[in-house]
Parts: sequence; structure tokens; C-alpha cells
Amino acid sequence: MPKHLVDFRLFQYALTSAEQGSFRQAAATLNIQQSTVSRGVRNLEHRVGAALFERDHSGIRPTPAGDQFLKEATLGFDHLKRALERAEALQRGDHGELTVGVSVPFAMLGTLFERFRAGHGGVSVEIVEETSDGCRSLVQQRQVDVAFVTKVTGNGTPQSLYLRDERMTLVLPKSHPLAGAGRLKLEELRRERFVLGASGVGPDLEQHLRKRMAKWGVQPRVQLHRAGLCNLINMVALGLGVTIVIGPPPRVAANDVVLVPLAGRNIVPVSAVWMESNPNPALKGLLDIVREHASVSRVTQL
Repeated sequence: MPKHLVDFRLFQYALTSAEQGSFRQAAATLNIQQSTVSRGVRNLEHRVGAALFERDHSGIRPTPAGDQFLKEATLGFDHLKRALERAEALQRGDHGELTVGVSVPFAMLGTLFERFRAGHGGVSVEIVEETSDGCRSLVQQRQVDVAFVTKVTGNGTPQSLYLRDERMTLVLPKSHPLAGAGRLKLEELRRERFVLGASGVGPDLEQHLRKRMAKWGVQPRVQLHRAGLCNLINMVALGLGVTIVIGPPPRVAANDVVLVPLAGRNIVPVSAVWMESNPNPALKGLLDIVREHASVSRVTQL
């Protein structure tokens, strides 16, 4: 065996012996034979190439070389202990990293991630906004661990779990003739210009509008912008069109707009998708919460 390869137990024998002042007390502390400790320390001294302890009838004490060696060894053990603790925490999902794809507004997932953060506060969460198709692709490529999307397809789809339906809400300028309505039908919006995000849920909303309005022989006017929800709402406030949001009313709503629910089956199904083969322990922790949330949602809907 190469000289530099040393059984870590030998370090523990030496450190405990120094703390206790004798091999006998060290053996009692470690619950092993005294001969095992003394033989282990001599083995370590041989490999180090220096006497680590002075021995006499009163006990043992570190030599100058031993004192320096044990100080360095203590630092090494502290690092090793932290490394083991961190590895165990990573395996439990208490620490690490989790990359989450979203095609829905992240605010909709607030309850899920509040619970996740409470139990896995050491996990760093990164959010990636993409379309539903883009999110599923990123999941399959393992560039994100899990994604929350509005559309799930059968071909090559990762594991998926339906969570709930979210209703669509129209955002109008306060000056709009329909701003005072309590609820609106899509038929009433045939001539509107819709401003939607090019990423996130925008393309899915565009597809929904085209499918629904095709029944009336209408081609909706849709403009996709590389802009977030806040900017889209500000565009509505400036009279550049109307937009659609899903889920709870956004907190970023400008003072010059109103939110009106859309009547009928203008809803969006929300699902989680992931790869079953993904070994990330933090993913398992989140999925446990997601599954529980989905079960509660189904009971509530019943």
C-alpha cells in the first residue's frame, strides 16, 4: 500500500488519545481494545514518519511534531464531517439545487413552493420560463427537473400529473366599453387585438383563441410579444390591446386596467411533468408536496 494511503480510523485513534491523555482512556471512549488503539497509533506514526506521542508511566502527550500534525488532522476531520453531513443532506433533499420550468405564472405555484421552502430551505430553486412545449423538451433533456405546464401530449411525454384547472380572466383598459361587464364571452371579443407573451402561457392562449373563434369563422388578432406579464398589462393600460391572465388576479395590475372573468369553458388545465429517472433528491421532496396538493384539489373539485 502506498505510504500516503492511511485508514481514517488511525486518525481517530490518535485524536482521541490526545484528548484523553492515554491509550487506555481512548480505548474506553471508542469502545475498542487498548491494544487496537496503541497499535493503530504506532502504525500511523510509521506512515507519517515521525513520533506523534511521548510515552511514559504517567501517560502520553503529543510531541511538537505530533501537536502540529493533530491540529492539521483536526481541521481535516472537521472538513470531512461537514462533507458527510452535506452529502447526507443532499441525499435527503434538504440541500442542493432544483431547476423548475414554468409555462404558467409562478405566482400560481406560491402555496406549493412555500411548503417546499419550509421543509427544504437549503435547496436553491431556479425558475426557467418557457412555453409548454419548450418546458417538456427541457424536462426530457434534463435541463430542468420538473415543469408546470398547461398542455400535455401523449408522444414522448415525461411522467405527468394533473393538478387543477385555472380560469381565464380578461384584462381591459378602464376606458374600454366592456370594462363594466361582470363577465364576458369570447364572442364579444371577436374584434379585439390580443397582446400575449411569446413565452410562458401566451402561445397556449393563442391556440385556445384560434380554436374557439374558428367556430364563428373568425381569425383572432393576436400579437405575441417577448414581454412579461407586467409589461403586457402596462400595454393594455396604454390602449395597445387586451390580454388574458390565468389563475389569481396578478398583483402587478396597473391602476388603469380592469379584470373581467371569461364565461364558459375558458379554462386552462395545469399539470406537472418530470422524468421518473431523474435522481435529484430535491425533486422527490417537491413531488411529494405536488402529489398531496393534487389530491386535495381533486377532493375540493368533487
